[in-house]
Amino acid sequence: MEELDLLKKHWKTDESSFQQVSEEQIYKMIHKSSSSIVKWIFIISILEFLLWSVLSFFMKDGEVMRKFNAYHVEHIMTPFMIIGYLGLAYFFFQFYMNYRKITATDNVQKLINTILKTRKKVNQYVWFNIIYAVLSTIIVLCIQFNYDNKLIEMINASEKTGNSALIYAIYIGITIVFLALFIACIWLFYRLIYGVLLKRLYKNYEELKKIDY
Repeated sequence: MEELDLLKKHWKTDESSFQQVSEEQIYKMIHKSSSSIVKWIFIISILEFLLWSVLSFFMKDGEVMRKFNAYHVEHIMTPFMIIGYLGLAYFFFQFYMNYRKITATDNVQKLINTILKTRKKVNQYVWFNIIYAVLSTIIVLCIQFNYDNKLIEMINASEKTGNSALIYAIYIGITIVFLALFIACIWLFYRLIYGVLLKRLYKNYEELKKIDY
């Protein structure tokens, strides 16, 4: 955006001579910048999905996953995973369509609307991932309480001594702590990656509002 700032400074030195030309040049720069930002939002979301897929692939043969697969809860996890993939596919499609709309836009108001829509979809995407992580944890926790034989035996033994509530509290408490740390890492990641892009996109939006066609 340095070129845009320099152009605006030059424009203000002689508005009578350069106003129309400068407005068109400013719009073209903002259009190009916005198109690039939205394209990177789409690319990063795809790369993020590939990263998690690769990690899942390497973790599937781990001890924890083998133990979890032994519960045979595909009837619970498979529909939930399908919902997750459908949600991601929806956002990927929206990011791609917003990029297509921006590249084809030749109107200030349309560009503004697309920028606002993109920002909204990115925020929804972030919250979708966070909510999905929370729901996944809750589902896994419920499965553990109902299918983990060692945990069930521990709870049954504690019920005889009246300490079952303590077992639940400890187990759930530890899960909440790890979940909070995980969500904090996800939020920080999104703030660093998407936050920077959205900030630049919002700056473009503010500049567009100043153009009076």
